[in-house]
Amino acid sequence: MKLLNSFVSPFAARVRVAIYAYDLPVEIAPSGQWLPNYEKSPEYLAINPIGRVPTLVLDDGAALPESSVIVEYLADTFPQSGLRPRNAQATARARLIAHLIEIDVQMRAGLLFGQLFAAQRDQGTIESCVTAMDQGLSHLDHFIGDEAFAAGSMITIADCALAPFLFFFADRMVEAVNMPPIIGNHPKVAAYWLRVQAAPPVQKVLSEMQSAIASSRLSMLAPLSS
Repeated sequence: MKLLNSFVSPFAARVRVAIYAYDLPVEIAPSGQWLPNYEKSPEYLAINPIGRVPTLVLDDGAALPESSVIVEYLADTFPQSGLRPRNAQATARARLIAHLIEIDVQMRAGLLFGQLFAAQRDQGTIESCVTAMDQGLSHLDHFIGDEAFAAGSMITIADCALAPFLFFFADRMVEAVNMPPIIGNHPKVAAYWLRVQAAPPVQKVLSEMQSAIASSRLSMLAPLSS
């Protein structure tokens, strides 16, 4: 299998956390998503017409898009890994945490992302987005535990989403639009964030993201607190 990857993308990072955590036999290759003129590559679109990264190319040549689907596929393909917890309740909790970071933080940050490059920023949009993200983190704070990782003692599908999205969207993007950081408002999320950054697979992914961001058009995110 081969992961068509971008080191800038928090979505591709989600899959790399899974790969690194359990040393999965997946080659990581440049996506070839973009042409020099910043248009989508026809070659990439032929593989994944959605046009987003990452894409997992399976051994039979089939292409599997969307990071959440890819991580679930890897959990099914390698059930001996810890990506999916061993019982139904823990699995449901891991899925819930991944779902909450997607809908309550990552999706809300979509509008905020546009403000990074706006000729004139809309403060009302910025404040409403950050308020919604802050509320989303309060939901996570309710469901996340005190274990080493988001849903237990091992890295699961929950951490694969949570660590890259916290790194990219909150607080880096929040601070980039001159708003106060929000992770610290939520004690259990903040404690988790400190713990998970010490895990070697997560350290590797965050270092890759940091380096890629610093040399990209998103370099305004690179020096912010992590």
